[in-house]
Parts: sequence; C-alpha cells; structure tokens
Amino acid sequence: MSSKLLNNVKSACQAAGKSFVYSSPEENDDSQAQFQFISTKGGEEKVMDAFLYTLEMEYVMKLHEEAVQHVINENPKFADADFDTMDGPHMDAVDEAIVTLSKDDTYDVGEFVEERPEDDEGNGTPIDICLHVAEVTDEVIEKFVKEYNDGTLKIDETVRSFEI
Repeated sequence: MSSKLLNNVKSACQAAGKSFVYSSPEENDDSQAQFQFISTKGGEEKVMDAFLYTLEMEYVMKLHEEAVQHVINENPKFADADFDTMDGPHMDAVDEAIVTLSKDDTYDVGEFVEERPEDDEGNGTPIDICLHVAEVTDEVIEKFVKEYNDGTLKIDETVRSFEI
C-alpha cells in the first residue's frame, strides 16, 4: 500500500473531522456507503476500502440474484436479457419470482464483515460490511470504525428476512 494513499486518507479524515472519508459520495444512499478509514493490523497502519450496506439490501440483492437465475432456468429465452434494466417481460418474471422466493426461509440473511486481500487498484484493503441498521448514516459508520478498530465489534448472528 502506498504511503501517499495512507497520508491522503489521514489528511482527508482530519479535515472532515471524522474517522472516515467517503470514497464515492455520489453512489451513496440510505442503504449503502463507500468509504475509507485507517486501521492498524499487525502493528502497521492500513487504509481500509469499505463498502457498508444494510441487511435489508443484502436480502433484496440475494433474492434478486436467485430470481434472475430462476427466470433464466424457467425461460431460457431470457438468458441473454439485460437484467440491469427495469422494464421488460424478463423483469416482470423476476418480480414474480422475487415474491414467490421471499416466502421461502432459505433466503434469510445475517450480518457479516468480510475483509479481502488488497487488490491491484491501490485503494487499500477491501472490506465489505453488512449490518442490521435501518439506514447507513455518518453515525453508523463512525460507530463501526470505532468498534472495528478497538476490537469490540460484535456481529449479530441472527438471520432475518424482510417484507418485499
């Protein structure tokens, strides 16, 4: 990891008066945020390149992925369809599949923190965080960073589902 990145993130955090700095503010909303923060691992300071999102978003994403696969399996004609669009008969089929799948307890989700090896992009150590919070706010991020860095972070192992 470059010392330039480390110094840039430290300076940005200090200037913002926060323990983190948003890395993609234009992509953040109530359900997700991309940010960077400094953490010490093995006596060495590291930039953590974080993506934090709500448990409800994880549930919806998991259902959507399964619904797309279900629609393709049931209707091979949709195999080449663009499932990132919001319109079309393939998306109507996905919506129907989501409603059906949401009634199945198989898709319950739980909190997690997943740290991955640093990549070649040089943005720090990637870390995905999924928490059972109503929305992602500065306060939620500050609390996460503090607890992550001081080793007091407790992951709720309860699995949940949500109303669609």
